Amino acid sequence: MAADDFTLIPTWVKPLPSKFYNVVTKSESGKKEYQNISTTPTKQFELKFQGLSDTDYDSLRAHYEARYGGYDSFSWQSVPSYIESGANMTGRWKDKSLKAKARATCWDVTIIFEKDT
Repeated sequence: MAADDFTLIPTWVKPLPSKFYNVVTKSESGKKEYQNISTTPTKQFELKFQGLSDTDYDSLRAHYEARYGGYDSFSWQSVPSYIESGANMTGRWKDKSLKAKARATCWDVTIIFEKDT
């Protein structure tokens, strides 16, 4: 297993609608125009972790930060079978998607994983 692999198993995984990445530009008329810069959609999955220990939360946060908060790809090794049957997925964290809430003895965390289709 490579050092950049991700192996924590989420409590829940919610597939999100695929997205095309677009850029907003000004047209000659001064109105906003959306230009598609991607030819293939990106699949997104919301991962929810409930009751993470401090150690697992620190590991998740460190992995997110080490992957430059969404700009560096890695291999997700613990993909639930109902998402991709028996497969690992290569993708990245969505920038600014890490949301954590401290509980009395644990952490609840939501983060978005995305991959090109």
